[in-house]
Amino acid sequence: MNSDLTDFDNFLYAKMSETKLPSLTAAILQDGKIVHQKALGLKKIESSEATTTTTNYGIGSVTKSFAALGIGKLVELGKLDFHDPITKFLPSLKKYRAFEGVEIHHLLTHSSGIPGLGSAEVLIFNAIGLTKKWYPSASLDDLVSFMDEVDDWVVTTPGKRFFYLNEGYHLIGEVISKASGVHYSKFIKDEIFSPLEMNRTFFTKEDVERDGDFATPYLIKDGRAEQSVIPWGSGAAGGIMSNVLDLSNYIEMYLGRGEFRRRKVVDKNIIEKMETIYSKPPVSLFPDYGYGYGLFVTNDFFGHKLVRHDGSVGVYTSSLAFLPKENMGISILSNAEGYNLILCGLYGLQTMIGRDPKEFTPIKREALLLKLQGSYSSYKGTVTAQVKRNGDFLILSGEDIGDNHILVPESEDDEKATFYTLRNSAKLEVEFSFDKDKKNVEMIFERYRYRKSC
Repeated sequence: MNSDLTDFDNFLYAKMSETKLPSLTAAILQDGKIVHQKALGLKKIESSEATTTTTNYGIGSVTKSFAALGIGKLVELGKLDFHDPITKFLPSLKKYRAFEGVEIHHLLTHSSGIPGLGSAEVLIFNAIGLTKKWYPSASLDDLVSFMDEVDDWVVTTPGKRFFYLNEGYHLIGEVISKASGVHYSKFIKDEIFSPLEMNRTFFTKEDVERDGDFATPYLIKDGRAEQSVIPWGSGAAGGIMSNVLDLSNYIEMYLGRGEFRRRKVVDKNIIEKMETIYSKPPVSLFPDYGYGYGLFVTNDFFGHKLVRHDGSVGVYTSSLAFLPKENMGISILSNAEGYNLILCGLYGLQTMIGRDPKEFTPIKREALLLKLQGSYSSYKGTVTAQVKRNGDFLILSGEDIGDNHILVPESEDDEKATFYTLRNSAKLEVEFSFDKDKKNVEMIFERYRYRKSC
């Protein structure tokens, strides 16, 4: 274990400052103990209240792992089977051909063949003011009515293709309620929160406000954090509020293969099933990568098995990740959507296993893009250009060359980076060269040689 996490803390602070995140909390677990925790920034800007590692945040889609674990617990109790048809518990779905052959397994693994339908997005975006669209989704009846045209949108038969489906996890919550005989939230609280001593992890507005220690949600607009509201109603797809200390207990249970401080929470084989790859997302940072039951899994995180999930509800973001064989894990929470917390978590885990996270391709590429952006000028300043970072790309604009050329990364080494754009449907190469510290940067675009001035 690498005990010096100063660089990790500095990385968190730098990314918060760069993307204007109001606050961020993190906790790293090793061998059943929290070995590092950090709380940065303000849980409420307006009153300058500092956040702490006890502060609650929305965990978004990390909630899905709790729903999957709840299903696993019901399998253990003999109440259902992973391969039961979804219509066994939700017969109102029988009227839609889209659900023919769809098992609980398919909803857990996002492999039902139904593409994302957007009800959760509308719910969240409407609440925080990013859309005026509205589709009520307060109950199973609402969701069934919303899906009245779903038969025309099915892409493939179950088990053939990965489509991240929030609606599927809403249905998983309903299955838990039907099979257990109690509301989904009560079952999860009784069977997971309570035995894991997650005493400050909540589902409802009333419980969160009664507790009082929660981060104010924010939207980042024009480089400033604007106070927003908590988008309640995401249920089993993304409705839990928690903190990094409680989430450390949750990770500890996974690392303990279903046990928490010598108390069994769920059978070991359920944990193993959750961490088995069943479906393949369309994009991945790693080889041998896929989705299990409520968890993303790769068996080759620089030679280690990595299990993780992240989440966002627009005004809260989250990341949870662990390495089972190394008995370590990390959780990170923030009260805005700005920097990718997945990268923060992976940065921390790489530091822990003694690997330099700055050599991790996304971190290395990000640093390069930031260094390349700026103002450029040609010979004697006759022509100028601007290079700006936009996500994974650069945007080039300037005199004589036009605006908003999208530059796509192609190759890079210690002295040069090559990008390309399209001109009249033809590929046009753009070359950047620099010294080792990237302090002196030049660009060649078409006929011009530019030097970066700032």
